[in-house]
Amino acid sequence: MNSSELSAPVLDWLAQVLGPNEPLRSCKRLNGATSSTLFALQTGAGTQLVLRLFTQVEWLAEEPDVPFHEAENLRKLVHSGLPVPELVALDPDGARCGLPALLMTALPGRVDLLPANMDAWLSQLAALLPRLHAIPPGGHPWEYYPYSDLASLSVPNWTRHPNLWQQALRIASAPLPPYVPTFIHRDYHPVNVLFEGGRLSGLVDWPNACTGPAGVDVGHCRVNLASMYGVETADRFLGLCQEAMASYWRYDPIWDLISILDGQPGPPDVYPPWLDFGLSHLTPTLMETRLEAYLASVLARFDPARLGK
Repeated sequence: MNSSELSAPVLDWLAQVLGPNEPLRSCKRLNGATSSTLFALQTGAGTQLVLRLFTQVEWLAEEPDVPFHEAENLRKLVHSGLPVPELVALDPDGARCGLPALLMTALPGRVDLLPANMDAWLSQLAALLPRLHAIPPGGHPWEYYPYSDLASLSVPNWTRHPNLWQQALRIASAPLPPYVPTFIHRDYHPVNVLFEGGRLSGLVDWPNACTGPAGVDVGHCRVNLASMYGVETADRFLGLCQEAMASYWRYDPIWDLISILDGQPGPPDVYPPWLDFGLSHLTPTLMETRLEAYLASVLARFDPARLGK
């Protein structure tokens, strides 16, 4: 067992949670986490678990309730029928572990960013969203808001196409359009989806789920797909979402635009998990080129009147 990365308080907490009949047998750090540290655990009884340690101080300073937020999301999902983890134990403020910790069940499968059949892979990403959005949003205390203060953003200094950003910022400065509140993942992208044998087997990473516009899940996934594979792949995903979500959702490019602007104005960089899971060809220059090509494609979807033309 390699538990050297776990502190004595964490090991003591795990021992108490697991009990004498399920001693910790193995521990392995997982790739793909950027805002926390994840470990795959196995007990002596063969139970597979995942431990999240909330190690990013800045995130906790901004959202001190984030461990409780994720735990409540998992509780809400327990009877949803979705392939999601189940909550096992929570140390929300780090009183036992020295830092906040959440223990959950492990799911089968792995992140697959080099699918053998891209269309089938995208189809499954799109088909999961109606099941997620069907969860009743009522009573959920967390509501969507853009991460960036859209009114304070300026044209990024790295761009070669400032006119695109000027247009985008002008559109985003208007009030958000009305929407039907829906339960959303809020961080829906391929690194948070697991596949086994070519079939979608899990949706993970639930600290950000909230009530909000369904277009946010589509838009966030699209900007990731455009950066990872290009505009054509992002557009193919949109078409599949329009088919899968036709009964309750109509596309509005504003949510694509806001998903692009969230996290700006810093220059786009390669998201480390993309490299961890095989997209070794990605570079910061390619990220800039793809993001601006995607931004141009999204702006082209707006009605000219909305663009101020």
